Amino acid sequence: MPKTIHNDVDQRIAEAVCFERIRPAFQPIVTLTETRIVGFEVLARWHDVTLGEVSPDVFVPAAQSRSLLGLMTFNLMRSACQAAVSWPGTFYLAFNVPPTLLQDRSSVDLLTDAIQISGFPSHRVRVEMTEAEVIEDETAAGAAIAFLRSLGIRVVLDDFGTGFSSMTRLHRFDFDEIKIDGSFVRAIESDPGSRRIVSAIVGLGHSLDIPVVAESIQDQHQLDYLRQLGCDYGQGWLFGTAIPGEQVPALLATPVQVSATGGHLQLSPYRRQHQLQALYTDAPVGLCFVDPEKRYLSANARFCDMIGYPPEAVVGRSIHEVYEPAFAVLVEQTLDALMAGPASVPLEYQMPGRPGTFLAYSQRVLDDTGVLLGMSIVSIDITARKRAEEALLESEARYRHCVELSPTVMWVAEADGALSYISPLADEPEGQSMEQRLQTWYERMDPEDRERVRDEWLAGLPRGEAFETRFRVQWRPGQWGWVLSRGRPYIEQGRPTRWFGVFSDITNTQTLEARVLELEAALAAASKAE
Repeated sequence: MPKTIHNDVDQRIAEAVCFERIRPAFQPIVTLTETRIVGFEVLARWHDVTLGEVSPDVFVPAAQSRSLLGLMTFNLMRSACQAAVSWPGTFYLAFNVPPTLLQDRSSVDLLTDAIQISGFPSHRVRVEMTEAEVIEDETAAGAAIAFLRSLGIRVVLDDFGTGFSSMTRLHRFDFDEIKIDGSFVRAIESDPGSRRIVSAIVGLGHSLDIPVVAESIQDQHQLDYLRQLGCDYGQGWLFGTAIPGEQVPALLATPVQVSATGGHLQLSPYRRQHQLQALYTDAPVGLCFVDPEKRYLSANARFCDMIGYPPEAVVGRSIHEVYEPAFAVLVEQTLDALMAGPASVPLEYQMPGRPGTFLAYSQRVLDDTGVLLGMSIVSIDITARKRAEEALLESEARYRHCVELSPTVMWVAEADGALSYISPLADEPEGQSMEQRLQTWYERMDPEDRERVRDEWLAGLPRGEAFETRFRVQWRPGQWGWVLSRGRPYIEQGRPTRWFGVFSDITNTQTLEARVLELEAALAAASKAE
């Protein structure tokens, strides 16, 4: 503002204060879950017949320099409370009180007199102060806060996050509310740092059981984000600008028109620190969070689709409200077991009457003191895998029959030479794990051959050449035979990354070769005898 205008303000401020031309305006504060008006922040507005609209950034310092700040604040509080006392509802009025007034007992008495004169209930008044104001004189601020509370007035820490924010100070003064500075809210969409600060403040407020108010909410994206974090209250252009007192009754009679809340309750980051909203929205898996009362506090669309219910029928509801009675009892028993134990194994489940098979991984979520906050559950669709497993089992069953006619076993080894796969044997029990199958194969090998074959295999690995060897094995207990093991490497970027091979039954071949050797030896002996 030009210097000449500042001079004009300095000249006219006394008249404006004394004749109460600086008037209160009321900006609504709403609950973010249902956008219901719960209060108004009272803001000072001055329209001068000569200067026009004068910014508070200009006239407040001018009033302070003329020692008129106390009188101006007194007039605003009295005028706002007198106007609001006849309005319907139980809303509160919040006032920004300068630090100099809070640090002087006589000034505090003057302000409380303004409330009492109006007849407006003291318990419906909030006094807002910034942390910088508290720091100036903590002793005086503490005394003022205690006196205000003795009258039922609540105290709000304003513009939290912009100053020297201190947990000690929060604990010491026990503020009734925390207000997030509007600069962070406005930057939610563009600045990751602001998003983290907003999230941290909301989580801090909830962990301390202090309601949180977000200032300067301007669009639906900011509102949605704050709702998802679990922020309690908000104010800003989205809900309405500051209006004169005569317009407030009509506003109170008309619900604030913004979108209804979505699929999240007031669940703070403190309780779902691993449940980032981006993950919930975009993850290809089902995600949900269940509290100790077996209620879904959060669930993404993928999870709701898996269980066959819309989000509005899941989020905020207990399992007995979501599922049929018999299935709800089964889910409850499962959750009780999961919440009671420190560790859990993946659970495979199917929804009654619905296709698909899912695998659920659960994690108990505890706070810093070890108190159970709930269960974080990840569900993965394994329908295709189950079908593949069934097809593989069927294929292996057919393969066993083939192996009985002509034993051949396929194998795969990793780059370090360790076997990672071996096809089933004809007499192998169904349901064996791969580890069991590999161990069984090693046990079938002749102990004398086992070490020899291992040494040959490891010695040939670095060369990356085709491998071949023979050894004895029990195809069935007590039935010894011979095996030819052959393998070739799979080369990637000039080096073997995996080996593929077969164990082939050469018992008959080995027997014939031995017989041929015996005949050759007999013929040689006969020839020598002649």
